[in-house]
Amino acid sequence: MRIQQTKFEIALAKARLTKTSLAKKAGISSATITKLLAGKSSTPITVGKIAAALGVDVTEIIEEEK
Repeated sequence: MRIQQTKFEIALAKARLTKTSLAKKAGISSATITKLLAGKSSTPITVGKIAAALGVDVTEIIEEEK
């Protein structure tokens, strides 16, 4: 799964979190967030943790399948 950067940043702003505080809240490393924003894919579990920490549904932050 890949995160869509604009959707992610909107959710981050709505949650009033920094990338570092999000990483801590989600229980993942800041490096993982950086990799995802660089276009790397991740496991559904990791993306799920990020979505939960942001308080959004996973579908709100992932890239659409082509």
